[in-house]
Amino acid sequence: MKKALGIAGQVLVILAITLGLDYALTATLFSDLKHRWEKADAANLGTYISTPWHHDLMPDRTSTRVWGNVLFPWRTDSYGFRTGRCAPGEAEKDRPAIFVIGDSFVEALGSSYEQSFAGLMACAIRKHGKALWNLGVASYSPVIYFRKIRAAAEKLGVQPREIYVFLDLSDIDDEANVYRVWPDDTVHFANEPVPPDGRSRNIPYKGPPFDLGRFLLANFASVHFVYDLFLMSPLSEQLSFGRKRARWSLDPHLMKAWGQRGLDSAARNLDRIVEMCRDWQCRMTLVVYPWPDNIAAHDRDSVQVRYWRDWAALRGVRFIDGFAPFFDEPAESALRQYYIRGDVHFSEAGNRLVYETVKKAVGDDW
Repeated sequence: MKKALGIAGQVLVILAITLGLDYALTATLFSDLKHRWEKADAANLGTYISTPWHHDLMPDRTSTRVWGNVLFPWRTDSYGFRTGRCAPGEAEKDRPAIFVIGDSFVEALGSSYEQSFAGLMACAIRKHGKALWNLGVASYSPVIYFRKIRAAAEKLGVQPREIYVFLDLSDIDDEANVYRVWPDDTVHFANEPVPPDGRSRNIPYKGPPFDLGRFLLANFASVHFVYDLFLMSPLSEQLSFGRKRARWSLDPHLMKAWGQRGLDSAARNLDRIVEMCRDWQCRMTLVVYPWPDNIAAHDRDSVQVRYWRDWAALRGVRFIDGFAPFFDEPAESALRQYYIRGDVHFSEAGNRLVYETVKKAVGDDW
């Protein structure tokens, strides 16, 4: 026993010395690399601001962001909308407006604006003399969607002709477990205590708390090197699976625990967008799409498709089944081609597939 403890102690001493040298060398000899990693990480943390509808994008920001081992250009306009080639500006505010909203898939984490499905839609719509405004932000869900749409219309001084809602599987978890509305109609995390007067305070968006993983990646070259190797290896592919935020559509226990509650909440909040569209005389289009878990489980006729197809039919909302094209080829091939390795977000090919699916469903209606 003493021998084993002695060996463990020696290993710990060697590890501590190694990490100490690594930290010193990363800060000196590899300071340019360290600065680049810190800059990319700071760009992620400085992206979001607090708002009454919970959070939004910081306006007038240009940076290079990192998602896993993917570096991608990122820019917002003066309104806090992600922007790029074909995105509208002040000169296009007099054009018929189309709003696109969703979560990180619409913000397009891991992708340039131009390669994202929202950016591809913007270029196609621009040719028809219209302007597509991208309202999507990571971690949004329907409780935020209609509030953001209303705020965007007020900011721009326009009423959209059409609203495209890209409803993510994770939205159901967000609706059931992550967000709640306070008495003053502001949106907060469900675990935040409501003040006695029920009113929110003007507190800046702090972003995530201290993250040991991020600290290690930013300060230790060996950790960063091993992490990059892992992300490039087949082992990282397993990170795409086993997400409860997708598996509620496959697991009856999750459906019973909170899935149905999340669906009902999402439906009520999406009804608010339907009501706004009636007032504005605009059309609403609802799009759903799969996560890797759905493809691996051959969840083609998913509850996410059935539930929202029925919801849309009852309300006169155009529905686009974005699950279908992902099942046109073997699961292994689709997963490798359409998703960022080790992640649930779309690759360039996945973004284009979603765009082509929407374009096919809409036809000449742009």
